Amino acid sequence: MELFTAIVASSAVFLFVVWYVRSKYQAESRVRSLSEQHRVLLSYQEPFNQRVAFPAVEGVANAFMTILPTSMIGRAKRWLTIAGDTFSLSQFFTVVLLTTTAIPAVYFMLIWAATEGDVPVAALLPIPVFITLGFVVPLLLLRRMALNRQKTIWRAMPNALDLMTTCVEAGLSLDFALQRVAERYKGPLSDEILRALREIGLGMTRREALLGMTERVALPDLSTFINSIVQAETLGTSVGHVLRAQSADMRRRRRQRAEQIARQAPVKMVFPTVFFLMPCLFIITLAPMLIHLFRELGD
Repeated sequence: MELFTAIVASSAVFLFVVWYVRSKYQAESRVRSLSEQHRVLLSYQEPFNQRVAFPAVEGVANAFMTILPTSMIGRAKRWLTIAGDTFSLSQFFTVVLLTTTAIPAVYFMLIWAATEGDVPVAALLPIPVFITLGFVVPLLLLRRMALNRQKTIWRAMPNALDLMTTCVEAGLSLDFALQRVAERYKGPLSDEILRALREIGLGMTRREALLGMTERVALPDLSTFINSIVQAETLGTSVGHVLRAQSADMRRRRRQRAEQIARQAPVKMVFPTVFFLMPCLFIITLAPMLIHLFRELGD
């Protein structure tokens, strides 16, 4: 009787466990299927361009990137980072692909419509030029954007360092001084400082966040300043004295660069003077004399 009771109890426990596991598995399967159906419905509710057009164009852009040199992609990625990551790498090369193909296509369609289908060979000669321009011009514009952003940061740094020095000497910590600079000066420098502060708040060390900012901006003056701050914190020296010294040194380098540009101005003015001003001067001074000479010789 005891053996029979034990067998019945064990069987009941076993059947209960099997039923519980099976019901739990069925419930999880049902929830998973419902979530899949919900995700499919949400995907169908999205616009057509987000479901089909954008992924297709991005796939074509990624295939286009595979045939480009790795060094070119690396430079474009570097310029995008310096320019503030306004576009992703695939989005930028999508624009490059569109300009490379759209400009020659529009030109060919205009020539086709103008000649009513009888396109001469000479009219197709500018197409390689348009293809080259459509590929090169976006890269040049991206490089110009990156250089302009670096120049804006470089111009804002002396005033930002003065305010940071004042805040640190007044008793604020370096993080609060950076926060005050970001609130006072709006622009690329403020954006980079706020990004570094967010990284510090997410758990990154101050040294890593500041060095990451130098890698993104790739500005020698900013790299020198950040390295001085990191070294001062490592050695335990006064950050206020380092900031004041860096501010004075940066203003001195800024003045030296302005003097260097001023010294280069006469040399750069030689070619416009020779090719544009001197011919006009010769025409004004020699034309009346030549006219009078021709009249005398004619008489």
